[in-house]
Amino acid sequence: MRSRAFTLIELLVVIAIIALLSSVVMASLNTARAKARDAKRFSDLDQVRTALEMYYSDHGSYPITYGSGGSWAGTTPGCYNGPANPNDAIPGLVSGGYISSLPQDPKPNGSYCYIYRSTDGKGYKFMAYDTIESGPIAPGAPHSRYAAGCSASPQASAAVYTPDQGCI
Repeated sequence: MRSRAFTLIELLVVIAIIALLSSVVMASLNTARAKARDAKRFSDLDQVRTALEMYYSDHGSYPITYGSGGSWAGTTPGCYNGPANPNDAIPGLVSGGYISSLPQDPKPNGSYCYIYRSTDGKGYKFMAYDTIESGPIAPGAPHSRYAAGCSASPQASAAVYTPDQGCI
């Protein structure tokens, strides 16, 4: 009686099929993770917008960014002049109790992070700068940083802002 075993070719074919299927699954998981991070970014934008509007309701102006001329301030240390304490990027928002802590991008990338600017307290812009992973945001779409007539580059940014702060 002769025992039947798998040949080397059969084993290699099975291993190749398993490798192909696992690569397809991993690609799908990475896409799902990117979409989940984008959903968190949009949620963060909405939370900060709510906190800024509550601040405005109490003070009659929006927090002015520290530094000369209201320059951009990142909520990640070292990103766009971001302070050592990320909660200081938007003065008075955390210390005033309007939000428990300023959100940080779920996957910060060098100089791409959440940034805020208000030069005069009359308007503001808070944006997830060049971090959107699931594709370009069409001008005029929810959270689009582009107002009518603005350039659409880079397209991987989303923002909440007052109407006078449409283009950057």
